[in-house]
Amino acid sequence: MRFSTFAVVLILGAISAPATGVTKRGVDFYDPRDRGGSQLNHSADAGEPLNVIISGLSSPEVLTPAGFLNYARAIGLSRECFGQHSGGKQQANLGDGHGWVDEREVLREHFNVPVLGTCFESLLGGNHLRTFRQDGPDANSGALFLAVSQEEDLSKHHMIVPDGYNIGRDRLVASAVGTKKFLTKTYETTVRDITGLLQPGSEGVNHGISQDGIVKLLTVTVK
Repeated sequence: MRFSTFAVVLILGAISAPATGVTKRGVDFYDPRDRGGSQLNHSADAGEPLNVIISGLSSPEVLTPAGFLNYARAIGLSRECFGQHSGGKQQANLGDGHGWVDEREVLREHFNVPVLGTCFESLLGGNHLRTFRQDGPDANSGALFLAVSQEEDLSKHHMIVPDGYNIGRDRLVASAVGTKKFLTKTYETTVRDITGLLQPGSEGVNHGISQDGIVKLLTVTVK
């Protein structure tokens, strides 16, 4: 049997073509600025830096609300005291086509005290974060963008401490990197510094607090 050159090309093309339904590998995140977004969220007339990103290449369950809450508890944070939140919600535009959207949640340091630990944070101050997910039609990485900071106690109305954005970010990362456990889950977290997303300094930053412009990229794997 003789095959024409055209037939051979068709056969080879069919063999080399990817199978239908093969999932492409994801990405860590998309730069919000590429599609009109910002690495600063919106709070009053300024914004808080989105200074930690949970990579879209993390284990998928970590990027869900329940999965991230479980992970957060493993690294020292949990839901607010009895679910109570004072103050308005902050918004972020992650350049994913959703525009400016409300924070998904606020989580606070729990001091390793079940149930009541975040009540201590509300009274005494400590670390806290706000979560935003990049999942819109224009940039669906699934990554979580976190605004992390260290805040004062209740008597000072939870103002951010001096250098609180860098301090809060670094404390969170120190608690996260390596192997951590909560209930039945074990997490392995690695970190990489990302520069260029945030402009160092205090321009446009809430309370005029300067920050160093470094974003910490965490990749979390459920073991």
